[in-house]
Amino acid sequence: MKEPNYREALNKGWHLAWHHKSLWVFGLFAAFLGQMGIFEYLVQAVVGANKLQAPSSFVYIFQIFRRFNLADFVGLFHTSSDKIIWLIWLIIIILGAVVMLTFVSVVSQGTIVHNTAKSIGGLHLKLVDVEKSWHESRYHFWSLFGLNLIRKVLTIFFVSFVAWGMWNASLEPRANDMFLFIFIFLLATIIGMVLYLWLIYAVGYVIVEEKKFVEAMKLAWRLFTRHWFVSLEIGFIFIILNIFLVLLIFVGMYILFLPSLFLWTMLALTGNTLFYVLGVLIGFVLFSLYLMLLGSIFVVFSTSTWTYLFMKMHKHGLRSHLVSLFHS
Repeated sequence: MKEPNYREALNKGWHLAWHHKSLWVFGLFAAFLGQMGIFEYLVQAVVGANKLQAPSSFVYIFQIFRRFNLADFVGLFHTSSDKIIWLIWLIIIILGAVVMLTFVSVVSQGTIVHNTAKSIGGLHLKLVDVEKSWHESRYHFWSLFGLNLIRKVLTIFFVSFVAWGMWNASLEPRANDMFLFIFIFLLATIIGMVLYLWLIYAVGYVIVEEKKFVEAMKLAWRLFTRHWFVSLEIGFIFIILNIFLVLLIFVGMYILFLPSLFLWTMLALTGNTLFYVLGVLIGFVLFSLYLMLLGSIFVVFSTSTWTYLFMKMHKHGLRSHLVSLFHS
């Protein structure tokens, strides 16, 4: 097996992300699929557990059903036809926007993967035709959509599982409940990372090798089982990179809200509420643009890096750096 070079993989991914800014647009849309991987999964688990209020939620739902009146529901159809038509059009527009965003996000993910795979070679990455990559990814839309749908469903399942364990441990903290939560958290984390890496390789097989959905899943699992240790090793590296990304987001938030603080100071001096509105608006716009830019670059970087590693594993094989240290 060829000795792995994580620095080379990260450099290749960063080179593509930084020097080929035309991919940032695709990275922005691909970010809607959730590209933070296992770190995103852990964050969602913690947030979900903090917001989980099971008893009150059940009571609230029960009250809704108790107050539900069939006559009110039937009366909806006796309202003016104009309101019903506008409601139907609103539903159609929302569904159309969701479908369009999903389509563009999935194809954008495939575009980045295809560009990276076709650009590998030589000392430098050379960007291939973006339009060609877009059409190739569009051809594999349903396979990519299926893989991302599976990942979302599994993420929701494991997040709910971890959130339940945390909520159960927080009700009446006992040794057994805490032990159960830790066990659930570790088990769900390991399984979640394994499934995430498996689906990453399946995307590579669909786009790079043009395999069908089921075959790509089988080959991806075989590739993971052959490189499971190095895959988890690289996965933990990306957890560290995601933590660094979060730090950048917080630093940028504090810096970009400095103009807002100045305007809010003017509010305290003059009492004019216009300064407060301008401060909120400017801070929100600047931070949103920064977040979109940072997220799109990171998605291009992470996707291209994983694609490069997939190509290395698939064609040459990779050996764990830790294993190499022990055998040296």
